[in-house]
Amino acid sequence: MKKKVLSLLMAIIMVLSVSVSAFADETSPPATRGEIVKTLLMAADAYQPGITKEDIMQGSKNEGLKENEPVKKVEALVMLSKAFGELPEPVGNDLRSGTFGVEFTDVPAWAKKDIDKLAKAGVLTGKPDGTLGANDNITINEFKKIIARVWTLKGSHLNDDFYEVINKEWLNKSTIPTGEIMGGGFPELEKQNTDKIEKIINELVGKQFEEGTKEQKIADFYSTALDTKNRNKQGIEPIQKYVKAIDGANTLDELIQADLTLEKELGLGSLFSFAIMNDAKNSSENALYYAGLATGLDKSNFETEDEKVKKAYLQYMTKLLVSSGEEESAAKDHAEKIYEMEKSLASVSLEPYEQGDVNKYYNPYTIEQFDDMFKTVDMKLVMKSMKVDRADKVIVFDVKLAQKGAELLNETNLNVLKAYSKLQLLKETGNLLSTEFRDAAIEFSATLYGVTGEKTDQEIAVAMTTDTMGGYLEQMFAEKHFSPEAKKDVEQMVEKLIATYEERIKSLDWMSETTKDKAIKKLHTMIVKIGYPDKWDTTLDKVAIKTYDEGGSLFSNTITVNKAYIDNTKAKLGKPVDRTEWLTSVYTVNAFYNTFNNEITFPAGILQAPFYDINAKPEANYGAIGMVIGHEISHAFDNNGSAYDENGNANNWWTEEDFKKFEEKNQELIQFYNDIEIIPGVLNDGQLTLSENVADLGGMAASLQAVSKMSNPDYKAYFESNAEIWRSTTTKEFAAYLSKNDVHSAAKVRVNRTIVNFQQFYDTYGIKLGDGMYIAPEDRVSIW
Repeated sequence: MKKKVLSLLMAIIMVLSVSVSAFADETSPPATRGEIVKTLLMAADAYQPGITKEDIMQGSKNEGLKENEPVKKVEALVMLSKAFGELPEPVGNDLRSGTFGVEFTDVPAWAKKDIDKLAKAGVLTGKPDGTLGANDNITINEFKKIIARVWTLKGSHLNDDFYEVINKEWLNKSTIPTGEIMGGGFPELEKQNTDKIEKIINELVGKQFEEGTKEQKIADFYSTALDTKNRNKQGIEPIQKYVKAIDGANTLDELIQADLTLEKELGLGSLFSFAIMNDAKNSSENALYYAGLATGLDKSNFETEDEKVKKAYLQYMTKLLVSSGEEESAAKDHAEKIYEMEKSLASVSLEPYEQGDVNKYYNPYTIEQFDDMFKTVDMKLVMKSMKVDRADKVIVFDVKLAQKGAELLNETNLNVLKAYSKLQLLKETGNLLSTEFRDAAIEFSATLYGVTGEKTDQEIAVAMTTDTMGGYLEQMFAEKHFSPEAKKDVEQMVEKLIATYEERIKSLDWMSETTKDKAIKKLHTMIVKIGYPDKWDTTLDKVAIKTYDEGGSLFSNTITVNKAYIDNTKAKLGKPVDRTEWLTSVYTVNAFYNTFNNEITFPAGILQAPFYDINAKPEANYGAIGMVIGHEISHAFDNNGSAYDENGNANNWWTEEDFKKFEEKNQELIQFYNDIEIIPGVLNDGQLTLSENVADLGGMAASLQAVSKMSNPDYKAYFESNAEIWRSTTTKEFAAYLSKNDVHSAAKVRVNRTIVNFQQFYDTYGIKLGDGMYIAPEDRVSIW
């Protein structure tokens, strides 16, 4: 219920990659030697001009070239090695994403030189047993994925890999900052914004301000965030009484009372998770939602039960429990039981791609029905204690998850529930306590996501101050770093893109006039928020911030602020929604569409170079922030947003025939963006990323059409600006995690797989049949 936490259902843009033509599934027949050569002659011609079949394929005196025989994998790879010649040494992003240090055990002597060359380049993956699968067959689709890895490594021919060539210099020099998970356009701008905020904070530190002023509160909060000596001296003391209450619970009722005391005093209850936001069926009113018990890993990790991840999570839980006072043997036992309990919760939970579907998450229960779900808990008393009992219904996000959680709340599970409750408290407060708790979290992230190094105490303190004291810092940031001229210019861009979108809707050949009228009505009703809010939130005015010398602490200051926001949110229950309120910080490097309010938001944080520059060419701005604006508009009409009307209510405004056509087009997009390799062995999921792919495609269509109306439009500026804003590098571990959980396609997919659907791209760069970026006109996809 924190102010700055967006609802689970807000469709956001951004974040995070190989093109090539749409690959079919891997059930296609084995390739022949002749098919491999034919493929390579087209794929490698730009890298070794004039290459011939004889340069690639070798036969025997007695049997000839055997072109019609199925090719062995090792044969195909040797031919690939000869076709592309020398390969560059992997650096930067290629070094992070490739597969290295593998010596395959089944490579014949005659092929070793070529296979070693490819392995050194990081473009080969093997089997778990350490073999290459040298004598296995290979399909053309499998082979094309390996070719695409070589195109990526070469990065010299944009007709094959546009994203890579445009960003190659940056990608080769790219690094991931210490303690971070990724680098790229978004993180770089976030760092610039952080530096600006840090400068604002530093100008206040060490000065005397009148008590209760914005300046005093910011400076004193920062001092407590930076004071590790006093925080370590306190240790676990700030939450000790709550830990004792949990440990001392002898019955389920006593544990629930301990949990409710936690929620009442700290806003950090762990057994019951409610949220307050727009009622999806009556979006002008705030309603109560129930989320259920949380899990520490995502659903896919529990399903695959990766040993490395499981071990890291068990160690993390064990360390936290030991730091709270448990014996190590007991902590290990509790960690294992918590893991099994969370695994059972994950097994019944919604898939990530289902969580934005109103037909999946909108499950209204009367208070009686909701209470009946919990056989061992009086939920009416729980809701009263949590001050959410004014609700006339509870909307359950994930019914099976909630039911499973209710089933687990029994006396038999008391010990594991106690450990779980304590663990949730330690996770939530660990960064506010002594460094041993923070170190455990850092170690876990390092293993899970491949993060290296740690942030400095100053960086951590700035981040905590930025988050907690945002209500004040946002005002200062907007005053210093976002001009009225920029705000007006972006507003005009939005107006133009909305008008362009209307033209596009009117010209659709698959939609009836009846549905078009409803879509245009939704477009015209859309609320636009740019830069910063018209009125600032005043919650921090009611909060006192104290230094350690004054009896305060990082823990008490943070909890006081969070509680103030939570209390404000609870007070909104059952009341009209304030549609002027902003649900994101002003310095956020992102943009948003809120389905419930039918609104698009572009904070000042993203309205800066490289996304927006008032002095840049208009085409470059349209390729960057213009595409982003079109993207957010498109969320009103993606597979999730299309279920809501102009007022943000889940309400079907489609004719049956039109919606059937829309679903067919969505299926085409799922296939088009599916199974594209992101890094070796990691594939893009077209189902998971559908909503964002619809938005990317619609955003590019609208912004590109706006550019086409300019006099002598510079399409190169447009396409290259678009490729540059998505440049990104991350660890292999995090790339794999995103592929299972992030609703956005990977960076390169967002660029390469989207631009190939627009003729202007082909005309501008001379893309032709045989190029990696070429898609036949009949295979290109479009919705809006």
